[in-house]
Amino acid sequence: MHARVAFYRVQSGTLEQVVQTVEAPGGLLEIFRARPGFQSYELIATPVGVVSVSHWESSEQADDATRAAAAWVAEHIDDLVKLQRSDTGEVVLSSPAAAAVH
Repeated sequence: MHARVAFYRVQSGTLEQVVQTVEAPGGLLEIFRARPGFQSYELIATPVGVVSVSHWESSEQADDATRAAAAWVAEHIDDLVKLQRSDTGEVVLSSPAAAAVH
């Protein structure tokens, strides 16, 4: 599994506007879901902005997602957020929630 992680600073508007636009029809989430290898997506609120995390089957798919996200952000929310950093890499440790012990 590979991940794409991008850090954005909210420039104008609200975090809620960013989330609504990402979730809306034609939004980034819909675009990611339609791409091969997509596994999951999270948008994480932080004190300084938002972190976008997506998981993919291969490094090529994660890299393609980076390009797709950059194009989508430029077209739809460039006035709301500014990309600070974006990276892709192999997930070397992932742990699901622990099962309840009976």
